[in-house]
Amino acid sequence: MKLALASILAIAAVAPVAVAQGNLELSGAYSHVDGDAGDLGAITARGTYFFNRYLGAEAEASFGIDDTNVGPATVELDNSFGGFGVLRAPVADRLELFGRLGYATTSFSASAPGLGSASADVDGLAYGVGGKFFITDSFGIRADATRFEGDDAEADVFSIGGVFRF
Repeated sequence: MKLALASILAIAAVAPVAVAQGNLELSGAYSHVDGDAGDLGAITARGTYFFNRYLGAEAEASFGIDDTNVGPATVELDNSFGGFGVLRAPVADRLELFGRLGYATTSFSASAPGLGSASADVDGLAYGVGGKFFITDSFGIRADATRFEGDDAEADVFSIGGVFRF
């Protein structure tokens, strides 16, 4: 959690400079979470700052919108926050591939009629790959797959959305 917050603060601190230099990307996506407890959905926001053509830092925040039923219980993704180092490989003028490695913390809750509710936090390593195709100089489509490995739980997250480059 501390790493995720530090990454968010670092990106916020350099944002004015990044906008002037064209090194900032902001994106929004739908994320499908395929986890141990079932399939969940989330809205994800990301901010990425690139220190040079290849290396960057990314902060991510996701908030659950689709829950799942496990037996009589309903499981929900409350939120997830992550911080990542990003390595990108420009393939063509408008096409980039990337890999990312970082740390994420995720909060879940579950409730069952007559049994009450419970919540849990899962923290751990997160890593993934993806690509971005820019339709214009500043707007593109981003798709990625990320593996979250925490305490005693794992999840694969697939995201697709838009990205703005400033």
